[in-house]
Amino acid sequence: MEFPILSSSSPHSAGESLQILLVDDELATIQLVRKILQADGHEVHEAVDGEQAIELFERIQPDLVLLDIVIPKMDGLAVLSEIRRRDPIAGVIMVSALTSEQLAVRSMLAGADDYLSKPFKLKTIRVNIRRVMDKVRLRQRNLLLQAEVNAAHAKLRKVFKLYMTPTLAEELLSNPELPELGGERQQVTVLFMDFCNFTPLAHKLPPDEVLSILNEYFELVTASVPENNGYLDKIMGDGFMALYNSHDSENNAANAVKSAIQMYRKVATWNKAKENGLQIRVGIHTGEAVVGNIGTPELMNFTAIGDTVNLAKRLEEFGDPGDILISGATYKMLEQFGTDDSAIHYISLGPQVVKGRETPVEIIKVRVCENHL
Repeated sequence: MEFPILSSSSPHSAGESLQILLVDDELATIQLVRKILQADGHEVHEAVDGEQAIELFERIQPDLVLLDIVIPKMDGLAVLSEIRRRDPIAGVIMVSALTSEQLAVRSMLAGADDYLSKPFKLKTIRVNIRRVMDKVRLRQRNLLLQAEVNAAHAKLRKVFKLYMTPTLAEELLSNPELPELGGERQQVTVLFMDFCNFTPLAHKLPPDEVLSILNEYFELVTASVPENNGYLDKIMGDGFMALYNSHDSENNAANAVKSAIQMYRKVATWNKAKENGLQIRVGIHTGEAVVGNIGTPELMNFTAIGDTVNLAKRLEEFGDPGDILISGATYKMLEQFGTDDSAIHYISLGPQVVKGRETPVEIIKVRVCENHL
């Protein structure tokens, strides 16, 4: 090998001190290259075979590896593969006395940053180290930027899921296109729930305490919606609207009723330990609605629109505290797909005139047996 005479005035490589792992089984080569690197202010670690190289790499986590291809126990390409499996960032310069374009190509494809043929000059190795460390810094910067992007993306997903159902949030985030106004007709089941004795409670207690109580109840009941393949459309004061329009489940009506029953049971159990207990009132109707985005191009709301939604709300308003009222259309869907809860009874209230409608609506009350709470 040909190496120049070293002088004490040799400049540092790019002005930085690096941890460098030198892997070569020729002791003369190691000694000479070590002098070059140490003169430039670098800390040098040495390995004479592939296994020792991997062990040292794991222990010291070097910034740069100068790796000979022909070494005992494991050749340089095998060591390179192991290094890249452990660390995609560290710089690697392959070194060989074999002047082979094929070896150089294989090295670069395996993850090397550069390839040097022996013998090389002092200026060459310094230039190559600077060039490779520029790549390392770029990779480090890219890794940092990727971590920042991932953190921002995770935060965005979390925020989305705080304001809308997780299913809708994932659908919006995974779609490469921006949402647009409009929708499509679908057969849906709509559920409205209201805490019917909330207003007197709001008059009696301080607003921060009222908010705390309301949030407790919302946390208690809203989980029943996604548990039964529903979508929590919106929270409206002391109530909410839920939509059941799963394309994978034809039994949306049964899922809505199951949600209401679970809510009723949870609230009844919860109220036993509460001084100021709230009661729920639920209305459910099945029919056709337009499901999609309503609003403006700048501010949209994914929801369902149509008479089906209005009637579900009217049924909820028609009920007394503790009532679960469903329409005849919803009950027919229950008959078609069946129910499996012997503690539930359906009591027909006959055709009833509800607010805003001249034509009577068939209403069925869902009764939950108290001894099954």
